[in-house]
Amino acid sequence: MSNKIIVNGDALKIKDVYDVSLKNKEVSFPDDLSFKNKINKCRDFLESYIKKGYPVYGVTTGFGDSCHNQISPEKSELLQRSLVNFHGVGFGNFFSEEECRAVTLVRLNSNAKGYSAVRLEVLELMRDFLNNGIVPVIPELGSVGASGDLTPLSYLAAALMGERKCYYKGQILDAKDGLKKAGLKPVKLQAKEGLALMNGTSVMTAIAALAYVDIEKLANISDFLTGVTVGILNGNDIPYRSKVSEIKNHPGQLESAEKIYKVVEDTKRVHKYEHLLNKIGTIEENQYKKTDFKIQDRYSVRCAPQITGVLRDTLSFSKVWIENELNSANDNPLIDAENNIIYNSGNFYGGHMSCACDYLRIALANISDLSEKQAELIVDGKYNSLTENLIPDLEGSPEKQGLFHGFKAAQISITALCSEIQFLSAPVSIHSRPTEAMNQDKVSLGTISARKLREMVDLLYIQFGIHLAAVLQAIDLIGKNEFNGRVQKVYNELRKIVAFVKEDRPLDNEIRALSKFLKESEIFNNLD
Repeated sequence: MSNKIIVNGDALKIKDVYDVSLKNKEVSFPDDLSFKNKINKCRDFLESYIKKGYPVYGVTTGFGDSCHNQISPEKSELLQRSLVNFHGVGFGNFFSEEECRAVTLVRLNSNAKGYSAVRLEVLELMRDFLNNGIVPVIPELGSVGASGDLTPLSYLAAALMGERKCYYKGQILDAKDGLKKAGLKPVKLQAKEGLALMNGTSVMTAIAALAYVDIEKLANISDFLTGVTVGILNGNDIPYRSKVSEIKNHPGQLESAEKIYKVVEDTKRVHKYEHLLNKIGTIEENQYKKTDFKIQDRYSVRCAPQITGVLRDTLSFSKVWIENELNSANDNPLIDAENNIIYNSGNFYGGHMSCACDYLRIALANISDLSEKQAELIVDGKYNSLTENLIPDLEGSPEKQGLFHGFKAAQISITALCSEIQFLSAPVSIHSRPTEAMNQDKVSLGTISARKLREMVDLLYIQFGIHLAAVLQAIDLIGKNEFNGRVQKVYNELRKIVAFVKEDRPLDNEIRALSKFLKESEIFNNLD
């Protein structure tokens, strides 16, 4: 069985995007002739239609509001070059090499569906880009998400033509030089092909797909943080028992509760509810009794499954939306060779991606807020039953008492990051504004929403890195044998990156390293 990702326009998964983009997995087309026949039939129909002399949008007409300008078929190739050229107005930072690989794959898959009328050799060159390490350099700014990602995707189209810039073996080169080093030849785009490459949702969808993989990890980290926080705070296990979430009916909540329970079970500091009642005892004949134990915990631990569960359920429907978009024909016009129809339509509109990223950002902001509240409880000496700011016990060292402040500033940084994340959570999709001579009068802003999602993800990895460093400190103050094997497994790995804070020291580099580990590791996905 081939280890390559098969690209046919219909079966691309989020995991495939991740594997091609970050693990450099190769791609190929189906071996059967039906795939080639599908691509060739679509192209042949378009070429025969052009010869009839009727206007074909973006092929023998101008673009957007200029579609009333009709040109002769002989000019169609020059028109595609013009399209690529005038959209070379992207700005800002470049998407990473991995993100640009994802964009190339996603655009290839859409064009391979058989409704874009690109020639097979264009698809083959995109495939060869991926398999030979040629990656277009794409600026982040310039798309309103309808008509798709025109400006950023023009950088892909240009690279295929041997123009603008590309990544190759860790360097940014002129595209013509990168192709030459890889032994590839640029393509000369023909009628419709520039538009087919550019007029779609592939940038926003690629960024959303990669973010999705990170967010799954963040959901698992969030549930681990909740479970270990319960242990640090001597909480009780009732909120995470399966029956509670089963009768609430939300699958995401049930999944989070189960993951949290695996962290709290057999942790010595977590009260079994029945044992807690025995410790509290009955009121007997008294009219009033004040106990040393609270019968239930604060919302930021007790309601955590109801919070992270929302993120999990948001991931669930977002996965459907993202993978539907990955396998969609989303340019304009669409060429239906089976029914001999050309559709002037709006599949380039990124509404589903924009809203999916909006919803994910809102759900992520809530687990960021949850983390901030939990971190307060484990750092603040008024709540953690340990020490102020998790400083070591200094009773035997009076000369050092009063000098150290432990995780005080770390907590402030968590709050700062949480505030940034909350700022980024505002919906983007509702901020449409008209452009391009009022032709694009309602736009999706999907790429902006996806970019903000990625930015939020990166910030949350840092926040969770600080939170976990505080957790490790608390575990050492308590004794790691008080926690179950799952917690000790994580502790042992993370302690290789962040050392115990005996005396105040800068933590920034260690937190960066820990955040990088969280992004790359599968440890929180495999605690079962």
